[in-house]
Amino acid sequence: MAYKNFKFSDLKEQFGIIQTTATLFEGTIPIVVPSDFLLEALARSLQVPLVTEKVISESIIFPILQEIKINNKQSIELFSGENLEADKEKGLNGECDFIFSKSPGSKQLMAPIIQVFEAKQGEIDKPKPLAQVSAQLIGVRVFNQKYQKNIEPVYGVCTSGSEWLFLKLEDNLITVDTKPYYINQLPELLGVLQHIVSLNL
Repeated sequence: MAYKNFKFSDLKEQFGIIQTTATLFEGTIPIVVPSDFLLEALARSLQVPLVTEKVISESIIFPILQEIKINNKQSIELFSGENLEADKEKGLNGECDFIFSKSPGSKQLMAPIIQVFEAKQGEIDKPKPLAQVSAQLIGVRVFNQKYQKNIEPVYGVCTSGSEWLFLKLEDNLITVDTKPYYINQLPELLGVLQHIVSLNL
């Protein structure tokens, strides 16, 4: 088994994880004005057919995450396509599309990981993609604990590029945000991403 194969029932049976929904961010979120560079990159992305997860990742998701990385270059590192091998025997292994780690300047994935991102085509609020991100969050916890760099809570995102849905793992509870964020609300979306990073600075 790998992250992509988990169902919520597997997470409950193997790890005692309970899943719920709630509003994750209220009243504390900054507004982050996007740079001209990011706006230009996203405008250019509209010139190509966004028909695969790969092109969505490269054209939309990466520029947004790179903006957060640049704004926090002394504090975090951005990794793409890294294998997060936390506990292979328990199925906690597999590739993550993007990872924020509190290891600025590192050339390899290091603890502590503070956020994971998964690109998906189509509807992102379905059980399968959300269970995959939830499994990755459990992997993050195990990976961080392995290096005595545990962080609670940890966050994940399931995104189609245009829509972003946040998840949080704390104790044995996975909380799926009831409020999705959209690319046409870019300052607010960047604000949520910055808020999560700032929790761990």
